Amino acid sequence: MPVVDTTLFVGPCPFREVPTGLEELKALRERAELDRAIATGFRSLFYFDPIDGMHRDLEQYESLSDWLFFCATVNPEFPGLDEQIEQACRDDRVVGIRLFPGLHQYSLASERVLHLVRLAADRGLPVVVNARVFDDRVAPRSIRQDPVNPSELGQLLEQSRDTTFVLSMFYFSELRAMPIEWASMSHVYLDLGCSKPSSASFDELPSWFPVNRVVFGTGAPYFYWGGSRLALEGSTMGVDDKRAI
Repeated sequence: MPVVDTTLFVGPCPFREVPTGLEELKALRERAELDRAIATGFRSLFYFDPIDGMHRDLEQYESLSDWLFFCATVNPEFPGLDEQIEQACRDDRVVGIRLFPGLHQYSLASERVLHLVRLAADRGLPVVVNARVFDDRVAPRSIRQDPVNPSELGQLLEQSRDTTFVLSMFYFSELRAMPIEWASMSHVYLDLGCSKPSSASFDELPSWFPVNRVVFGTGAPYFYWGGSRLALEGSTMGVDDKRAI
């Protein structure tokens, strides 16, 4: 069965050395048995110009274009939002738009976020909303990651049903606490991201979120790619549910 990792972090990391060279990513692909992967570059996360950072990533990893694709990190509060999206869409390897409201300090209720979502929908691109980059327990001290406002997130999802959303790096407890009937949100997917769910969390997952709308991201190579897989395999979920993920 093909394995698609929906969250890789690549490029130079400002906090520690991460093995994201060409040969290292090829080795990761072989070890993790990846058919394809979708990456986000550290350059875009911590760059003044995230689109310029993405273009550098696209150039660096061009030789891996048969299996490595990208989500463009966009900060909607930067000027030239329409141009940012237009530039991001010029390369066929860009398959989504990724938002980090907690890291980049903006509200999901802003008109600029709604405008960005509409631009992405017009181009058939999913919008990935990341709750965080790093696990709060081990995040670098210089990093501030404000919690995503659940009311703002719920409102955005409700008023943008023509857009595909992927929720990444949320803790399961955060999503379960939201007053949303997730089964009715057919445009919303859950990326396991780096939330590191336990086997017990996987056991409970089918009771509150449709497993056929769960995708598998690991945060590799910054995070260990096999951690969430081990938890999934150790859960009591049925074989069909595990395969759906």
